[in-house]
Amino acid sequence: MGGRGVLPTNDALGSITDNDAVTVKTSQRRLLRKSSSLYRFTHWAFLGPAMFFITVFIFVPAIYVIYLSLLHWNLLSSHPKFVGLANYKYLFHDSDFRTALSNSGIVSASMVLIALPLGLGLAMLADLGLRGTKLYRTILFGPYVIPLVASGLIWSLLFNGRHGLVDQVLSIFGIQGPNWLGSQPYALIAVIVVTIWQFTGYYMLIFLGGLQGVPVGLKEAAKVDGAGGWRVFTSVTLPSLSPSIFFAVVVCIIQSLQTFDQVYIMTNGGPDGSTTTLVYYIFRQGFGMYNIGPATAASVILLVILAVLTFIQLRVSQRWVVEA
Repeated sequence: MGGRGVLPTNDALGSITDNDAVTVKTSQRRLLRKSSSLYRFTHWAFLGPAMFFITVFIFVPAIYVIYLSLLHWNLLSSHPKFVGLANYKYLFHDSDFRTALSNSGIVSASMVLIALPLGLGLAMLADLGLRGTKLYRTILFGPYVIPLVASGLIWSLLFNGRHGLVDQVLSIFGIQGPNWLGSQPYALIAVIVVTIWQFTGYYMLIFLGGLQGVPVGLKEAAKVDGAGGWRVFTSVTLPSLSPSIFFAVVVCIIQSLQTFDQVYIMTNGGPDGSTTTLVYYIFRQGFGMYNIGPATAASVILLVILAVLTFIQLRVSQRWVVEA
């Protein structure tokens, strides 16, 4: 009996088991707290730099612009004066601002109604897989990578009244071209043509990516059921393209409302303000007349317009965008 150990009782075993369970639970809680803290640290470590740059380069300048829009300040004077909403009242009574707003709307509507359908049609041709498709896509996308200043100079030469290629081509058919860049409404039409030429290839690539993601099986099933080409396009292709269409519409409106370079190079806002867009109006007020108040107020209005349009599109898209 002296060589054998004393066996623990059931009560002792129970107490040991309970102590071990408490120890395990405590360790698990500590591990969970450590992992949670590590997760939060990693989370903010990745978000921190991005949030810093967004705050410094977007939020802070935006707040400062809103503050400047409440001041009467000419850059030549050193004492800005707080005037509240007077700059906004000035804009809505300024005929030049209303013209710029109208021109920006016309450019945006033209881009949505012409450039987007044209880009979709070109994307459908590129999706056919015909010979030379890669060269075809490269040529169509080429204008988008050309700087807007360079394309504005090129098209200014093409629309030249004396030696321009456009008038020379029209003269072959006995048509005398107008003063494209010096008369209304042809100057705005010329700006719209250049903008459509510049961005259509970009929209083509957006739609082409969407077309290549349309399930082939759905098209084949629709054809087996007797659907024709138009029926397949409206019932299968378009619904599958709705995310790409939504993205292209949002980008198109934003890009067209920011039209500036081609106006600055080709027409300088003329004749008589007929090609002045909202961004060009901001530039002229701020850097031409040094009227910081109206310029920043117009910038705030542009920001609000873009935010409202994007919000409306997001709400409307919930009804017709088909997610894959």
